[in-house]
Amino acid sequence: MSDAVLLHVDDDGFFCLVAPDTYRGFVDEDWQLEQLLTHFVGQMREGSLFVAYPGPDDADEAVKVADDRRDSPVLREAVSTVDVGAGGLWLTDYTQLTMAAQFDDEGPTAAGAIRLPVQEGPQQVILRQFADSPGYVLTIRPVADDNHEPLSAVPWFSLD
Repeated sequence: MSDAVLLHVDDDGFFCLVAPDTYRGFVDEDWQLEQLLTHFVGQMREGSLFVAYPGPDDADEAVKVADDRRDSPVLREAVSTVDVGAGGLWLTDYTQLTMAAQFDDEGPTAAGAIRLPVQEGPQQVILRQFADSPGYVLTIRPVADDNHEPLSAVPWFSLD
């Protein structure tokens, strides 16, 4: 994937990629945060979503798209697989995902969403935070064998 795409952590401190072909968004008209996080994990396990939580201090932080590895120390890393269909892979935001969770007729993307130039099929998504600039680097590449451990929580999110 080319680094010509400019991405950011959203205003709520989340970084969200969604495959709208298979994403099931609705949770409940009166969902609770724990329900939503459990839903996100389920959708990540199904391959329709990637969500990480860099946190509110990094809201609007740039995320560079790069295929290369850096020699800089990695502070933290989130890895998952998304199955991209004909509808593509989109950068969306937490606000839109919460709207889809509350209203069954609301989709996971809205006007500000960005379609990423990613081919169809299973894609490994890696979001890394580095100590130097750029702080966040996203790598997306086709994966033939998905041998990583399924996620059991939204990466980097804590209720503490």
